[in-house]
Amino acid sequence: MTLNPFLLTGLVILGVAASAQFFFGRRRNKGIAASISRGLEELLKPNHTNYVNIGGSIGYNFVYTLSTGPWISAKGTMTMSPRHSMLYLPISRLLGFSDRFFINLFTKKKIKGEAHLIAAATLRRTKIEGLDLMSRREIEAGGRRFVMLWRGPDLSGELEALLQAFPDPRRLRHFCSYPDNKTFFLYTVPKGGDAAEDLRAVLHAAPKFLDVKKED
Repeated sequence: MTLNPFLLTGLVILGVAASAQFFFGRRRNKGIAASISRGLEELLKPNHTNYVNIGGSIGYNFVYTLSTGPWISAKGTMTMSPRHSMLYLPISRLLGFSDRFFINLFTKKKIKGEAHLIAAATLRRTKIEGLDLMSRREIEAGGRRFVMLWRGPDLSGELEALLQAFPDPRRLRHFCSYPDNKTFFLYTVPKGGDAAEDLRAVLHAAPKFLDVKKED
């Protein structure tokens, strides 16, 4: 059976396009991961770092040992859109998936109380124990609605100040402080491989969430 020349040409073009997509998409994702990790290390100055690749070009888990200020360690995940896949990239765009950055910062200090700053659109997918019992207030920034939640001391002022300090509030999805395990959590959508500037805002605001009157 003779293959239709137009079909053959189409298959060749598709193959070349898929190969180019894989090469350039993979290189782009690696560049974004390198940019994020470089910015984090310059900001946090870890004593030791450990990165574990997940899903090839999709992302990395990381763990840092810290000794600067009140911080003792950090662990998180950076995931990138499937830019290397001609098939899955359009689907991920349609579903609203994008580059994502998560980090937990562990401190040796006590934290005043549990507090959350969440993009309103993200709240529906976020599981928070006892959410209905928490104090709540809504606020707008960068043209988006955010929900402030807190349990214990009123930390709405601290949350509002943090939101205003973000370089681009539209990137923020979730920030929270957990006194039980002395950790701060940040979830953002980095642009152009920059997550350090968002984290810098958290580091600057963190002392306001710490209970300096209590000893460790």
